[in-house]
Amino acid sequence: MRGFTLVELVMVILLLGIMATFSSQFIGIGTQIYGDASSREQLMSDARFAMERLNRELHDAVPGSERIEDQDGNWLDQGPCLRFWPISNSGRYLALNRPASGSSSSLELVMVAPPVAVEQKKDWLVVFPQPISSGTQTILDRCDYGRCVAQVTAVGPVISGAQAIGYSGAQLDGLSPGSRVYFANQQVRYCVEGSTLTRSIAPIAPIAPIGASLPAQGVLMADSLRTGVFYRETSAFNAEGEFGVRFVFERRGESVTFNHKIGVFNVP
Repeated sequence: MRGFTLVELVMVILLLGIMATFSSQFIGIGTQIYGDASSREQLMSDARFAMERLNRELHDAVPGSERIEDQDGNWLDQGPCLRFWPISNSGRYLALNRPASGSSSSLELVMVAPPVAVEQKKDWLVVFPQPISSGTQTILDRCDYGRCVAQVTAVGPVISGAQAIGYSGAQLDGLSPGSRVYFANQQVRYCVEGSTLTRSIAPIAPIAPIGASLPAQGVLMADSLRTGVFYRETSAFNAEGEFGVRFVFERRGESVTFNHKIGVFNVP
């Protein structure tokens, strides 16, 4: 009278099995949803990091130093690589192409003392960097308004808030309407290589050939790239300073597409 019949035991076992089946499926679906959401969030986080880093660096690039390339360093309007010079220092000059004291072959630029020290034999100064219209030479080689880049050869002391920066070679022909001068000491290259986005850095000179100026393997910035390309906004008002980025990141069936415009904030 106090026990269970076989039929009751079978019914209980059957009901428990049904409940366990549905419970396991519910838990499994929840676990899968959580895993997919975590993977999607990780993909978004990795993609945002790479895009934000690229955005910030390109915003503070020397105007006119940006160029889209292929893997071999050839200039293109659309390609897998983007190269530019990050600004290391900037300011306003008071005098340009002034003969340096004690030297017949050197010139100097007098500027308001910059907040960061200019480095002799390392920094390059840039004045009114307008690249040539054909877009086949870097600002290191030539600018529309003449020579605009020179290597810093001497750094004078700060006197009454002003500082003389010496450079060698011919005169700088491009006179900035705003008397602005930029300094840079390295070039940066973002490149899509297979399913990865890498970043390489190197001194400004030599800038070509590509194999001699940049390391063969850059630092990994993002992976899981299905497609990636940089392109120039030829119809933009400032076509030389606006670039487009189309990246598609994909992982475990989830994909994120970035179709983004990047503009260089600085103007000559």
